Amino acid sequence: MRGLPSCGKTTRAKELAANGGLAFEFDEYFYTQIGEDHTHYDWSKDLLADARQWNVARITAALDQGISPIVIDDDNGLGKTTLSCVRHALKCGYQIEFREPQSPWWREIRQLLRDKQTNREALENWADKLTGLSRSTHRVPYESFLRRMEHWQDDLNVERIIEKAIRSAASPSK
Repeated sequence: MRGLPSCGKTTRAKELAANGGLAFEFDEYFYTQIGEDHTHYDWSKDLLADARQWNVARITAALDQGISPIVIDDDNGLGKTTLSCVRHALKCGYQIEFREPQSPWWREIRQLLRDKQTNREALENWADKLTGLSRSTHRVPYESFLRRMEHWQDDLNVERIIEKAIRSAASPSK
């Protein structure tokens, strides 16, 4: 899955995985692995690496079992976590696809992101609305939405991620 928080990624991921597949949400760690109340979102920046490691282990195990489809509910970009999952999926013979939320507000935001400079004011308004939507779930701050919008890569595609995953596997670790 690819998209901003509070735009319908989790809903779409669950739909895609409904018939025997699995959806993996990175935020699940902060519900199920932290604290006593599994309905409470106990997010901590200090635990992001642990959350990523925990989820990658779960995704890798599902890939090894041949479960299909596997839907990774994350912002998805060119980060190490995505590249690691893509490398392992390719090794296991999976086809990689991008999917995005289907909410009407995501479709509008997606269009605005194509020209961030011209659409800055509208994107700022959306960041404010999304901040409000996220209050009941992940409590993503306004500044985080703006940062994610600013760094959004409109031209990112599956081929580019696969190419980078293969290249990073071939280059020696630093």
